[in-house]
Amino acid sequence: MIDILMSTFNGERYIGEQIRSILGQSFAEFRLAVRDDGSTDRTVAAIEEFRRGDERVTLLRDGEGNLGLRRSFMRLLEASEGEFFMFADQDDVWLPEKIERSLEAMKKIESSSDQNTPLLVFTDLKVVNEQLETIDDSLWRYQRLRPEISQDWKRLLAQNVVTGCTILANRAAARAALPFALPEMMHDHWVAVNTAKHGKIGYISEPTVLYRQHAANAEGSRDFGLKYAAGKSLGLGDRIEFYKKAVAHFGDVTAAELLRLKAAENLKRLFG
Repeated sequence: MIDILMSTFNGERYIGEQIRSILGQSFAEFRLAVRDDGSTDRTVAAIEEFRRGDERVTLLRDGEGNLGLRRSFMRLLEASEGEFFMFADQDDVWLPEKIERSLEAMKKIESSSDQNTPLLVFTDLKVVNEQLETIDDSLWRYQRLRPEISQDWKRLLAQNVVTGCTILANRAAARAALPFALPEMMHDHWVAVNTAKHGKIGYISEPTVLYRQHAANAEGSRDFGLKYAAGKSLGLGDRIEFYKKAVAHFGDVTAAELLRLKAAENLKRLFG
């Protein structure tokens, strides 16, 4: 069984379309577990409508209120018991064979691993606007991301390339990622780095998600270029502080090495 984990917050505008795309998947053996993070609109009412119509939809009511995006997703992972888990954003659209294709990739890396090895697969995404019109057929091309970085946990820690709404991971990956000990880190990045360090990551070089860009994105995507890179460099101090905390947790690497890896990767993204 697969647990699809979705955290919501004031998502009434797009959540119906997203849930319908999940319930309409070619692979149907899953639970969609939703945790609302304190919405003040009709998000919960919309979820309840789907829950009444499909027993695969559940609403996690833990009484913890607003935890923020990262901790809310990790709270869902703590409550998950499925053999596999996936993260789902509230505003995207899943392509019909997303789960099926991800499972096929998972089976390939499972064949050379034991059941205690953390495993994760992720995919490319199609970048679209609010009306689902294509901005770019590939997020990886749009952002000049290199998925092969995922094979080296240190490079992955320096530069995340694993988009959370595309992942499928096993129970061993969940165990490796719990407890959530670095709340400064995005939940998908945290899961991916822990899996890469202790297990294996695979990827699919084709999109499985329509990655909707709109004004209210919690995390979005912009074309990567000199202007974007220069803007990111303004946050260097914050990045150094994050790397120091990451080093204290993960060990076997220094903040200086992470900065070097990050700089090298950005140069490759800019100049090929």
